[in-house]
Amino acid sequence: MNKIIKVIGMGTPEETRTSIKRIVDQLEKNNYAITDDANANRLFSRFIPRVYKRNGIILFSKPNYHSNGLIITLKPDYEIERKDSYSFFIRVKK
Repeated sequence: MNKIIKVIGMGTPEETRTSIKRIVDQLEKNNYAITDDANANRLFSRFIPRVYKRNGIILFSKPNYHSNGLIITLKPDYEIERKDSYSFFIRVKK
């Protein structure tokens, strides 16, 4: 898809913005991200288009039932092309 994904809203608090930026940094570098910020988890997953979730391109999983933590995994065939700190494309690797 050629859609820019922007993962923050206008009223997002600064500490949540920082956590979301770390998530995007980890996804760009490793194709996975680990976080325990519940607000960042909720916002990030809310802004990812449903087509990526449904097709298994990006997966969200909890390490265990009782934690706020979340593991976000990008399929190995895909990579993130960054536009700015909070915006990116998901592209097929070349």
